[in-house]
Amino acid sequence: MRPSLPALISCSALCLGSACVVGGTGPTDGGVGFDVTPRDGRGGADTNPVCPDSPGDVDLLFMIDNSNSMSEEQTSLAMQLPRLVRTLASGDLDLDGLPEFRPVRSLQVGVVTSDMGTGGFVVPTCTAPETGDDGILRTRGDTARSGCMGSYPRFLSFSPGTDPDAFATDVGCLARQGTGGCAFEQQLDAVLKAVTPSDSAIRFANGTRGRGDRDNDGFVRPGALLAVVVVTDEEDCSASDPGLFDPDSSTYTSAMTLRCFSYPGDPPLYPIDRYVDGLLAVKGDPRLLVYGVIAGIPTELVGTSTDYDAILSHPDMEEVVDPGMAMRLRPSCNVPGRGLAFPPRRIVRVGQGLEARGVSTTMRSICQADFTPAIDAILVRIGDWLQSEFCE
Repeated sequence: MRPSLPALISCSALCLGSACVVGGTGPTDGGVGFDVTPRDGRGGADTNPVCPDSPGDVDLLFMIDNSNSMSEEQTSLAMQLPRLVRTLASGDLDLDGLPEFRPVRSLQVGVVTSDMGTGGFVVPTCTAPETGDDGILRTRGDTARSGCMGSYPRFLSFSPGTDPDAFATDVGCLARQGTGGCAFEQQLDAVLKAVTPSDSAIRFANGTRGRGDRDNDGFVRPGALLAVVVVTDEEDCSASDPGLFDPDSSTYTSAMTLRCFSYPGDPPLYPIDRYVDGLLAVKGDPRLLVYGVIAGIPTELVGTSTDYDAILSHPDMEEVVDPGMAMRLRPSCNVPGRGLAFPPRRIVRVGQGLEARGVSTTMRSICQADFTPAIDAILVRIGDWLQSEFCE
């Protein structure tokens, strides 16, 4: 995993002869080792110190669980999106008027949901059992909110000159995907199908191919950072055998609400390596990938770094049937009125595998009213990359 921003931002000279010079630590660095010396020709501060023709393109993919338990969590996420966009546009993480990292040159934001259908089997809550939303970037806006349109492009694009507040409003309209999605969440397959090109050897339900260069063409750009953010209160149930969802199956006979827990092997669930290898294959270079998770991580494990061994060995991350409610698992975190979630072991293990391969990752808890720490962690990872692109 890349070091935090203070460790990275220590270049001796950047943008020489153009917009700015960035030096090492100094009295004006705000304690983060980032010192912007004005180079605007008038002795004034340069409020947008971006080097001409410099890299800094970011493709940000949100995987948003749209099952029936996600209303409050989608609201908490949407509340953070204006600040996320403004920070990426300005590089000012702590809102003190001084950038902590280089602003993005361009930003693309797309949203997919966890609904990938149930292999054609008819089950409650899954209104499109064949394919669900199928990893296709969503276009439906939340018309119940003031200022939201009914339809948007497959992904939203931001560049210098774009109004960050208007852009953030549009992203918020897409982020609220409602809560009518399938309760058999397949978060990992939704992400992978969204970004995988059709010429990949990876296959999805019913032998279908990736959407990366078809419906979602243009979202994943060569040379851009791909930041994937998984927002969910459930464990992944990406199934290699759709028979897992058959209510009348003679192979999978446990209660439907416990199917994904009762049969964790391969099959019926895809192996973790599918997602580690698949996401890395999309970008080729682990430095071009960020994997962020806001899920059922026990709240006391949330910190500035991610200790995967501590997360996976925590008692609340153990998958056991809830003694008080026999048809569900015991929650891994629970904040009354704001968030109840279940152990996301597969989603965490993908992060662990990606980090071992050099990808920058972060894990935060969804069981909190305020997603500020979770979004900050993602911004720092993206900021690490934006700054290191100029320092290497």
